[in-house]
Amino acid sequence: MISTEKKPDAGSGATGALGPLIATYGKSRSFLGVGLFMAALFAAAGLFVLWMTTRIGIDFQLNGDVSFLYMVGFGSLALGVVTALVFWRLAASQPTFRLFENGIHASGPDGDNVTLYRDLEDLYSFFYGGIGYRAAPGAPWTFIGSRIHRFAELSDRLNSLQIQHRGEALHQRLRAGQAVIFRYFEDSVAQSKSMVATRNMDFPTFDMILSADSLQIGQKSIQIARISNINTNLWAEKSSIIDVDGKVFHKIHPSSVLSFALLHALIARQQQSLPTNA
Repeated sequence: MISTEKKPDAGSGATGALGPLIATYGKSRSFLGVGLFMAALFAAAGLFVLWMTTRIGIDFQLNGDVSFLYMVGFGSLALGVVTALVFWRLAASQPTFRLFENGIHASGPDGDNVTLYRDLEDLYSFFYGGIGYRAAPGAPWTFIGSRIHRFAELSDRLNSLQIQHRGEALHQRLRAGQAVIFRYFEDSVAQSKSMVATRNMDFPTFDMILSADSLQIGQKSIQIARISNINTNLWAEKSSIIDVDGKVFHKIHPSSVLSFALLHALIARQQQSLPTNA
C-alpha cells in the first residue's frame, strides 16, 4: 500500500472569505542581491580603469591609444547600470502570493487572482523549478517562478493545501460513487519542458479516471487494491505505478500529470478505505 503524509498548516492574520492568512511570498531578495552584486563588480571595474587613465605617465606608461581605456571604463560602468536595471525590473515584475486558510491570492502586474484550494484542479510542477496552477481547463494559468522568496516552502504548502481541501472534496465524490478526472500531458511535452521551461501550456491533455476502486489510464485499468507504490526516478525522469506483484502498470514523466501529488494522496486514502484494510 502506498503511503502519504500531510503537512500541518500554520499562521493567522487576515480574515474574510479566504480565512486567516498563513504566509506571504514575494520578491526574492537573494535574486536581487546577486544582480546588484554583479552590477557593482562591473561598475567597480569601470571606475578602476578610468582611475588608471589619471595615472598614465605617473605610475605606468601607455603605448596604445588612451581612448581604449576610456571605452572599457565607460563600457563597464554602463554594463553595471544595465545589469542593475535588468535585475531590478525582473524582481519588480514578480507577483506576490498570499496563502490563506482556504485559498491563494496572487497579485502582480497582470492583476489579482483568487483561487480556492477546493477548486484548484490543475497544479503543474516544472521539472527544474516553478509551478503553475489553474481552477479549470478553460481558466488562465497562474505561474509561480522559482525567483519568488522561499519558493520551495510556497510550493510544498500549496501542494499540501490542495491535497487537504480539494482532496477532501474529491474523496467525498468517490464515496458517493462518482469518478474524478486527472489530466496529463504526453511525455514528449513534459520532456521538452524539462529542457526549456516555457510557460506555454497550450497542449492537449488526456484523462486519468479515478474511481472508488480503480484507476483507468487510456484503455487499461488497475484495481486500487493492487497498487503497491508510485516510484519516481528523477535521473531517468520517470514515474512508475507498481502493482502488488512488482510489475509496472504504467510509466510516465514525473511532471506530465497535473496535480500528481493529489492523485497520489487520493489513491492512498482510497486504499485505507477499502473493506479489506479496515
